[in-house]
Amino acid sequence: MKIRNTYKTASITFVFALLWLLSGLLSENKNQTVSKSTLETISSVTVLKSEAQLHSKKIKVSGFTEAEKLVNVRAEIGGRVISTPFSQGDFVKKGDLICQLYIAGREAYPKIFAPFDGYLERVQVENGDYLNQGGICATLIDPNPMLVVGEISEKEISLVELNAKAKAKLTSGKEVQGVITFVGTSADRVARTFRVEMSVENVNRSIRDGISASFIIEGNKIPSHKISPAILMLGNEGQLGVRTVNSRNEVEFNRIEILEDTLDGIWITGLPESSRIITVGQEYVYLGQTVQVQEIESPEA
Repeated sequence: MKIRNTYKTASITFVFALLWLLSGLLSENKNQTVSKSTLETISSVTVLKSEAQLHSKKIKVSGFTEAEKLVNVRAEIGGRVISTPFSQGDFVKKGDLICQLYIAGREAYPKIFAPFDGYLERVQVENGDYLNQGGICATLIDPNPMLVVGEISEKEISLVELNAKAKAKLTSGKEVQGVITFVGTSADRVARTFRVEMSVENVNRSIRDGISASFIIEGNKIPSHKISPAILMLGNEGQLGVRTVNSRNEVEFNRIEILEDTLDGIWITGLPESSRIITVGQEYVYLGQTVQVQEIESPEA
């Protein structure tokens, strides 16, 4: 009888212990659900309320200088050179005689004149030389204006317009400014790039033809935002972007493109014209999370 009562007591104790354990687990699960729900809304972030401004993309180009006028002056008819009034390096005016020929048997004296004002870069013949038809008498150059020529990718060519402002730095260290005077419409068949030309005043002939240069073109103005580079992040696929919050205070990720990097911030595109950009706390939140928001009106470093 005692043994039977002992089993009964043990059974009742076991049942109560099991119920107590189960109630504890259920209570713990309930608390976890509440904690998770609370966590999803408890995070606090600071956001920049940003309105897009029109800003030009700075397009960097590698190139070289090229005289706008550089020609080989050729003979229209063959003959023997009997006169070269000017020497290499001399300045000539349009219409000046630079070569005179003699045609034996015809007693003719063809003359070759300068087609424009410029400097004789090279005199190719001397008195007594025979110059065939199409032969070069001299090379004439007008160094003012000087062009800075480069190639722009097909991705960026749509941002460049005629008369856009540009500045160049030559290998000598000299910096010059000018405007874009030519934008190509046909791409190079191999590189898929387009030729652009920047015109620069060169009255004192300080810029020489054929030297390397790099220049920056101010592209079309497009809506963009100015932010601190410190808030840039990488998306799941490695794309560069920033985190923002929508009208429901939910976290989103926006892919961006950098237009210009300045001393006091970077200009970016890829965001809506009116955006709420997370500037503090972006590393502690996740996509889709609802957050508490504190708005500011100016960027924080």
